[in-house]
Amino acid sequence: MHGDFDNFVATLREAELINRRRNWIGGSAHLVQVGDLPDRGPDTDKVIELMRKLEEQAAEDGGMVHALIGNHEAMNILGDLRYVHPGEYEAFRNRNSRELRDRFYAQHVQQRQDADPEFVADDIYRDSFDQRFPLGYVEHRFAWAADGEIGSWVLSHNAVIRIDRSLFLHGGVGPAMLGMSLYEVNETVRTELGGALGEEPGLSEVEDGPLWYRGLAQGDEALESAHLDAVLAFYDVDRIVIGHTPGLGTIVPRFDGRVLVIDSGMSEYYGGYSASLEILSGAGGVSVSTIQAGERTAIMSGEGETMNYFEQIADLLPEPSPALLQHIETMKQGPATEQVGAEANL
Repeated sequence: MHGDFDNFVATLREAELINRRRNWIGGSAHLVQVGDLPDRGPDTDKVIELMRKLEEQAAEDGGMVHALIGNHEAMNILGDLRYVHPGEYEAFRNRNSRELRDRFYAQHVQQRQDADPEFVADDIYRDSFDQRFPLGYVEHRFAWAADGEIGSWVLSHNAVIRIDRSLFLHGGVGPAMLGMSLYEVNETVRTELGGALGEEPGLSEVEDGPLWYRGLAQGDEALESAHLDAVLAFYDVDRIVIGHTPGLGTIVPRFDGRVLVIDSGMSEYYGGYSASLEILSGAGGVSVSTIQAGERTAIMSGEGETMNYFEQIADLLPEPSPALLQHIETMKQGPATEQVGAEANL
């Protein structure tokens, strides 16, 4: 979501999970949000507030809302604030913010002077400090602490879940995770983010951990196929649903639909390409579709079906992403390594 409240609401309404008043109408449905609620957008607080409300309403109606832990939730808890939008700090600003920042500044200066008795904090230094730590920063850090209002809410959730024969998580299942039970993965991530990280990077930080792994989204399918087979067999599932890697402006099926990359670039930062995945189980089996541009487009397995799926999506969108159009042209030219484009520092 990356702090894009409007697109979040629009997507939930398109999926017929909420009404105009943003109340749950999904009945017994399971809504899985695969992480990265914060950063890059200004309305993280509104997104989380709605998620928390829908959690309660869905449970009362026989449904469930799963807010999985993504790498950006982890970063905020651990104090890596590179991608925090100024609006996120502004949302925490109140009448006591200046006093809180003054106290924070006084503690900071005292620490500097303890380390260097000759240190002098002049007006220029104070101005630089205020720019680095805007009003609302202190409140933001309190809220996102492991025992804070938001941090503790995040840590009450899982990093990975299994619903029927689908596995859901933020990044993917890499070598660091394979062989661990879901309970072990979730407890390890929660324990680490709760303050038990050691000197070496833990499961919540490593590149092949569940919050960061991109091999299933970007790796060569031929090279990753054996690993995927092992993952599906170990967790006894038919498919893996992941986020973390935007690129084509829609949901991307890989490995003949056994991996579904559902980060469509929903937030305005990535173009605002709203989409959601619908998995329905019935007497006739399981159907998997993308809900986008007011339509449900079936996701089928097989190379020909995959290209047809992308072409259908492109025809639906008023302005398909350039990456999607290029991807279709590449597929038409013949077999090639297909990857989902993404920045390396997400």
